[in-house]
Amino acid sequence: MKKNTISYGKENDLNLKALIGLSRTTQALHRRAGAIFNQAGLTSAQFAALEALYHKGDLTINEIMDSILSTSGNMTVVINNLEKDAMVERHPNPNDKRSCIIAITPKGREKIEEIFPRHLEDLADSFMGLEEEEKEMLVHLLKKIKTRRKSNE
Repeated sequence: MKKNTISYGKENDLNLKALIGLSRTTQALHRRAGAIFNQAGLTSAQFAALEALYHKGDLTINEIMDSILSTSGNMTVVINNLEKDAMVERHPNPNDKRSCIIAITPKGREKIEEIFPRHLEDLADSFMGLEEEEKEMLVHLLKKIKTRRKSNE
């Protein structure tokens, strides 16, 4: 079968290859992490919410969404399910009566402390082929792309 060789110009072709590479790599990393979270009985979104609360302290649902890049409808369901499992609890927000503060419970803290080390081991394995300087350069390049995008909005 003949390979499609349409070109959109060298720069556009490289941009497309970079986007495809980033997307495939991100999907692969999320699949690996998702398997770890699922083994522990959590979805990726539940893990992300617990992780944000564990590392940042009590947050509103909007602050959690900003932290983990999730939609409001989905995050409400995630928080409701975590609350049903007694991993988070809601408290009135003294600064805004329309929202509430979400706090991690001891059970939620125990769950994240069980999973997080395995997640870190998986990340170490995933990035094993990169030297420290290469990881720093990757972070720098990704921030550069993100910053460039924000300045155009």
